[in-house]
Parts: sequence; C-alpha cells; structure tokens
Amino acid sequence: MRRDCAVPAVVAVFLAAAVTGCTSAAGGRPAAAGNPEPAVTPLPLTATATPSRPSDLVLPIAPYLFTDAQSSQLAAAHTELVSACMKRYGFAYSVSTASAPSVRLPANESRYGVMTPDQARYGYHFMAEEMKRLQPAAAPAHDAPKVTPAMASVLTGTAGGPVNGRSVPSGGCNAEATAKLGGRNGRYGDPDIAESIQADSFTRSQSDVRVLKTFAAWSACMRAGGYHYKDPNAATNDPRWSSSAEPTAAEIATARADVACKRRTDLVGVWFSVESAYQAAAIELNAGSLRQARSTMRRELRIAAALIGSSR
Repeated sequence: MRRDCAVPAVVAVFLAAAVTGCTSAAGGRPAAAGNPEPAVTPLPLTATATPSRPSDLVLPIAPYLFTDAQSSQLAAAHTELVSACMKRYGFAYSVSTASAPSVRLPANESRYGVMTPDQARYGYHFMAEEMKRLQPAAAPAHDAPKVTPAMASVLTGTAGGPVNGRSVPSGGCNAEATAKLGGRNGRYGDPDIAESIQADSFTRSQSDVRVLKTFAAWSACMRAGGYHYKDPNAATNDPRWSSSAEPTAAEIATARADVACKRRTDLVGVWFSVESAYQAAAIELNAGSLRQARSTMRRELRIAAALIGSSR
C-alpha cells in the first residue's frame, strides 16, 4: 500500500513519463519474495479490533516514512527549486500557482478495508468521501499556470539544446531540484526500502495462516447475516459497488455488517499484529539500509526547511 508523495500538479503532468516516483533511491534488500525472512513469532493479539480512527494504527515501518506534514514541506521546497531553475531560462513558474495543494489520505485509512462505523456510513465509497472532505477548494481557472512546450522541455530536460543561451541540466529543472533537495536518481521522499517493506508485509500477511483463519471466521460471521464473501477484500471489491457513484442502501448495509464482523472476530487486531511482526522482521534484516534511509530523510528535511525559511 504505497503512500504517494506530494508532487506539484503541473510538474507531474510533464514528468509522468520521465519520473516513475519521488521516493529516495535508498538501497538495501527489500523484504520481497525470494529473500528469506526470519521466522515470525506470534504476537499477542490486540484486545479491540477496530480503532476509533484507522490512522490510530501505527505500523513499525512508520518512522522510516515521511509524515503528511513533512511530505508537504518537501513538495513545497521542491517547487521553490523548480521555480528558481525555470527563472534562469526566462520562464515565470510561480510557486503560488505551480504548487497546487496535494491531497494525502491519512495513513492506513483503508489498509484493512472498512474499519469503523463512521466509514461504513458511506459503504465502500468511504475513501471517495474522505477524499472529498480533504480536497481543498478548487483554484480559480486563472490561477492555473500555463506551461508552454518550451517550458515543458526545460522542466523535463528534453529541450535538445540550449534555451535562451543556457544549457539545460540533464533531466531538466525537475531533476536539478530533486538533486538539490538531497534526492537520488531523480527521486525524493519516502525511501524505496521502507515502501518495499510496507508493501511486502501487506502481501505476506494475507497468506499468513493466522490471518487466513480470521478471514474464515469473518466470512462465517458475514454468511450468518446473509452476506457471502470469502474475505474482506471480496466485499470491498464487489463489482456492484462500482456501478454507482454514491453508495446504495445494500452497500451501506454490507459495510456495516463487515465492520461488525471484524469486531466480533478481532480481524483488524489479528491482521495488524501479524503484519507488524513481518515488518519488524524486515526492519531487523534491513537495519543498515534503513539507517542510511533515515539519514537521507533528515538531510532532505533540513534542506527543505532552509529553502522554505529563506523564501519567506
């Protein structure tokens, strides 16, 4: 479950093909299939399955990922650097217009499906509802920066020669800004190794016998209420829900039953505990790479803080 990094909207449009992500290219052995992990010791399971808010669930890898506030700070600093670079070529790439606010959902908001009665009020459309709540008011049309092909070529480094008498850095202003921010290989933000561990633990947890046993108990609970799903993912991905932009009465009823059965079976508690164990094992295995990643993260934040401070 990757957490996307914040990228100014206009930059993202022109860089989608050139930059596959904005995470630091910190090395290490990702905890992926083919890399043997230490045995996972069963953990004491939590007493209550459902937190008051999904974001109350904090997985062990969290310290190696940027918070939302930190990610926003990095994005703002990156935009400052891009703007300064573009200015050298005679292009006005205003920070106030180029850095459209990004929307990031709270951590683990949908990691284990619908988890709370509050979410269930919107059925399985709860994530769309959360996005609407977080989405800032749309910027007036005149605020949208106009990016000409010439500007785009400097942003991405595809100019093919000097622009206004100046040579364009490899990868354009975006790559230059990323390098100055402390990123590597055209990326900045959440370390690759941390994202790999986070994604791999989620995949592994779903085939763990303890989680599968709880899935079966949840399925039996749902079946007793007239709902037939083999696991929570099947309920979330029921094709009926995608046929409507708004949740139907049947969808809301299903989501409420889903939450009730998760509580009865301690599904979230089991799943979270098992996944935490996989992450803890991977963190131990990749301790050196994660230390290096943390160092890179601190450097990026120091640079970002200095840039934002100097621009005010």
